[in-house]
Amino acid sequence: MSDRVVIADVFPRDGLQSLRPQDAAPLTTDEKVDIIASLDEAGVPEIEVTGFVHPRVVPNLADAEEVARRARGVARRAKLRALVPNLRGAERAISSGITKLSCLIVASETYQRMNSNMSVEENLDQIGRTVSLAREQDVAVMVGVGMSFICPYEGLVPEERILQLVDKFVDLGIDEIVLADSIGLAWPALVGQRCRAILDRWPTVSLGLHLHTLAGLGLACAVAGLEAGVRHFDGSVGGVGGGIRMPVPATTMSNVATEDLVYLFESSGVSTGVDPGRLGALALEVRQRTGVGTGHVSGFVSLDRFLEISRGRLALAEGE
Repeated sequence: MSDRVVIADVFPRDGLQSLRPQDAAPLTTDEKVDIIASLDEAGVPEIEVTGFVHPRVVPNLADAEEVARRARGVARRAKLRALVPNLRGAERAISSGITKLSCLIVASETYQRMNSNMSVEENLDQIGRTVSLAREQDVAVMVGVGMSFICPYEGLVPEERILQLVDKFVDLGIDEIVLADSIGLAWPALVGQRCRAILDRWPTVSLGLHLHTLAGLGLACAVAGLEAGVRHFDGSVGGVGGGIRMPVPATTMSNVATEDLVYLFESSGVSTGVDPGRLGALALEVRQRTGVGTGHVSGFVSLDRFLEISRGRLALAEGE
């Protein structure tokens, strides 16, 4: 087992897209940029800073160009990427200075059409066009596969369907692929099996996991992925985030919290390079600003910090 993993925080995109007016007031552009800067200062190695989607579909990301431009000025260490659902989104992202594009496709035809008004084949065509553009502009491309395990409308997604999609990505020259448990109903054995199947077939692929928490198994699935050879994981600080075409509210199927992933890996002897104290403070701030989130270790993140807080309270109690 590797002694290091790479965590990407997707709160500025996945977290924000899930927030509804009844959940929280929209974050301003300044607040978004501040959070990106704080993630960078905490040592998070990769940040998905926004999504270049139509503002009518996701109003919270209407300022994508401005966020991307300003994020480049505040992130000193982290790699910055942005979600691009189609060629137009890729063009906007590149014009905004983004140098890593995160394409999205869904393995479920039903959810694919609900989410993007495209078929899977039409989406594959958009990804191919995006790859061609990215090569011309010397920009990196990765792809996330939504509903890689369970679709809330179709049920269990066949493994062969995922393998066929990965075949197409490899043929396009994409070597970074993220499997998403988009609703959070996958279980560890399923995740481990699919990750092993992909890595056995394409051992040079950089495989990642994007996990949600509806069934409460997100961290267990992360362990299963790690044991299968996955070394890249998406998280969202504060545990905020979720899909926009789901049969349940996004707040019930939140992203796995970045701070929970850091606690899991660091306590297991797997380095993340993230500063637990800085991340914990940010996680609390994000949850206070949004009023939502499911992060379990927000505010302390490490055992040492938890014990420090506890012993401080003990000392106060004994001094009374």
